[in-house]
Amino acid sequence: MGFFKDFKEDLSQAVNELLPEDVLAGETEGNTTKEKDEAAKEQETSETLQADALEEKETKKTQTEIEDTQPEEDNVDKELLEALLTSDVDLLKEEKQLVDEEQTMDEKPNKSGNDGTDVSDEVTVIAKSTILTGNITTDGSLEVIGTIKGDIDCKGKLSIIGTVNGNCSAPDVYIGAKRFEGTVTSEGNVRIGLGTVIIGDILGTAGFIAGAVKGDIDITGPIVIDSSAIIKGNIKAASIQINNGAVIEGYCSLSYAAVNIDNIFE
Repeated sequence: MGFFKDFKEDLSQAVNELLPEDVLAGETEGNTTKEKDEAAKEQETSETLQADALEEKETKKTQTEIEDTQPEEDNVDKELLEALLTSDVDLLKEEKQLVDEEQTMDEKPNKSGNDGTDVSDEVTVIAKSTILTGNITTDGSLEVIGTIKGDIDCKGKLSIIGTVNGNCSAPDVYIGAKRFEGTVTSEGNVRIGLGTVIIGDILGTAGFIAGAVKGDIDITGPIVIDSSAIIKGNIKAASIQINNGAVIEGYCSLSYAAVNIDNIFE
């Protein structure tokens, strides 16, 4: 082995001595240039990879910052929007409240009785176990379930279900008691319920009779005599509707009708 190694070295030395120096220099230079080119390419590739990696890193960082910033902006916008909406709703509620108060103030003076006095929205209730002796005057409505021995002057609606011994006056009267003794006066509607017995006269602008009445009935407008009605007395009205089954003992006159009967027959 040592012999071949020495022989190889001697042969390489002999070849180098025989070849020209420029050839050897060219080969050496060529090898050096090639190595330089490869090294330059490797360096360029490395720099390119580093630049790409750096650019990708910067891109991710920018996206992360945008994502972190966007929710805050959205939250700010939502908060502003909610605040604006809330303020708008509050303003609308306040405006509506003011309008309602103005309407209420405007409506209150218009609620007046037929004599021009103001009418209250309050409703007075006479309980079933209550017995009152004496006259009653009220600016509001009255509902009688108990017993009253005296006259009633009501500026609102009057509803009588209990017992009353006396005259009553109201713009709107409903009597559903078993028995009522006295005169009923109204500048509005008068309604007598089924099974009610009235001993006294009835005056009003419109009427509906379903019970029994012993007395004269004077209605300046229309009146309806239901099939269950029993009337013993004279009836005066602008128009009379008598349903089949009603019993009337008395004189019926359309004194308030728009037609002048006397002129027709002259």
